[in-house]
Amino acid sequence: MSYHPDFSLLEAYAQGSIDAIHGVSVATHLEMCPHCRQQTRQLEEHCGDALLNLEMTSSQASAAPTADAHWQQMLEQIFASDAPARPKLTRAKAPVVSVNGRQIAVPRALKRFVSADAKWRSYGGKVFSLALHSDDNTHMNLMYISAGVSIPQHTHLGTESTLVLHGGFKDEDDHYDAGDFILRDGSVHHSPQTAQDQDCLCLTVLTEPMLFTRGVARLFNMFGKGLYP
Repeated sequence: MSYHPDFSLLEAYAQGSIDAIHGVSVATHLEMCPHCRQQTRQLEEHCGDALLNLEMTSSQASAAPTADAHWQQMLEQIFASDAPARPKLTRAKAPVVSVNGRQIAVPRALKRFVSADAKWRSYGGKVFSLALHSDDNTHMNLMYISAGVSIPQHTHLGTESTLVLHGGFKDEDDHYDAGDFILRDGSVHHSPQTAQDQDCLCLTVLTEPMLFTRGVARLFNMFGKGLYP
């Protein structure tokens, strides 16, 4: 695992300012990546400390002495009381998707978006797409690419985040494995390819359609401004 969400994206996630769809994508990566989980936990703790300090400063500026005494009394009662028994937590089973005759387990963060009877869209029996959620122009999909397949070269009218869930692929820049989180924009033209012996399942989030830049696939650009998976 070599590619991760950048710091600003993790910070937005920790602060709760990230949009819902990209939040799901980041949460899915965090489930797969201990390094980013630790970094996000530290960011959340920092945000919590900052909020607590702000609340304490505000309270001290406005509270009367009697209110301070009442607050101290309440804290003493809380610490003196017995802590409630913590419920036993059960680890949810990872959901499984069925595509192209394969059964592939995906992170639990996607559990509410996938179902056993999901209807995949097929592109020539080689590439399969499953729409998970859409919000305005932002689309979140699962994308399955069979072994030995090359996606026509394309760019993006907006941004595309790709999280590899299973297998791997390569493009003109590098090779990507399970857990890698890649962010692309209109400055990048690439053609993802799978190895002859390895398929790939990805979680993709697009803010605008794909725009094909070479070959017959450019005909898809005639339909509107491009193509969503």
